[in-house]
Amino acid sequence: MTPTRIAIDGSGRLAASVLRALAGRDDFELVALNAPPGSSDADADVGGADVPRLRERDTRRLPWKRHAVDVVLDCAGGDARAHLQAGARKVLSCAPAGAAADATVVYGINHGALRDSHRRVHSACRATHCIAPVARVLHDALGISNAMLTAVHSRPHDVDAGGLPQRTGAAEHLHRVLPELDHCFDETEPMRIPGVHASLIGMVFVAERTTSVEEVNTLMQAAAFGDWADIVRYGDTPFTTALSERDTRSCIFESGWTQVSGRVVKVCAGYRGDLGYAHRVVDTARAMHRL
Repeated sequence: MTPTRIAIDGSGRLAASVLRALAGRDDFELVALNAPPGSSDADADVGGADVPRLRERDTRRLPWKRHAVDVVLDCAGGDARAHLQAGARKVLSCAPAGAAADATVVYGINHGALRDSHRRVHSACRATHCIAPVARVLHDALGISNAMLTAVHSRPHDVDAGGLPQRTGAAEHLHRVLPELDHCFDETEPMRIPGVHASLIGMVFVAERTTSVEEVNTLMQAAAFGDWADIVRYGDTPFTTALSERDTRSCIFESGWTQVSGRVVKVCAGYRGDLGYAHRVVDTARAMHRL
């Protein structure tokens, strides 16, 4: 199959991580990077990529038709419809999108539901990519009837202008990614622990049967060393030790924090930086092009 022709709209940490995820892959061709004047962190962290740079403010004027772009990776939270008007075949939003999407996808969980008619796809958020594999594995084995998510952040871009941690939106995204669990998830106010330089997602749920810490951890360990090896890492060391900024997996399951009381189960998974999420974004873009 011919390489997927990719364009990136946006700049800063996420765009830089996507560039790292694309590096060395011969199944992609990066044709342009747009960093409009005045955009957040414009041109920061994206140096070194040998690709045409654009500075276009009006998305509809971007040369996607001339470049025959297969998929635009929107890291700026723009309106996907404008990229389509500019000539892109499809758009994958990697930030809170400015318009409704045809599908919300977490690669490895529901990318098989993609259709060629899905031209505007949203890649959910980092927290969703972190906890969705855990929810999928444990629901298949134990059943989840109700669940509560709590995010613990440390990084500055996880807080709003008032210094308060932002909700991740993972509960809403999970209802789209795992429709059989619609309305099962809710999210508490997030917490912030300065100095950890990572994020943790805790999930407390009611299983459909009794279980044990050993069973829960065994299920996740089997997943991490089996079919989910490219997405899930099984951590049996302290949280800050298990996480690596170079790890391309988007979910690090923290086995030491699993607790069980009858049918009530608490599990935790973490992620550090954007690299794991960026790799899932690239995986999703390839799946969109193959349709």
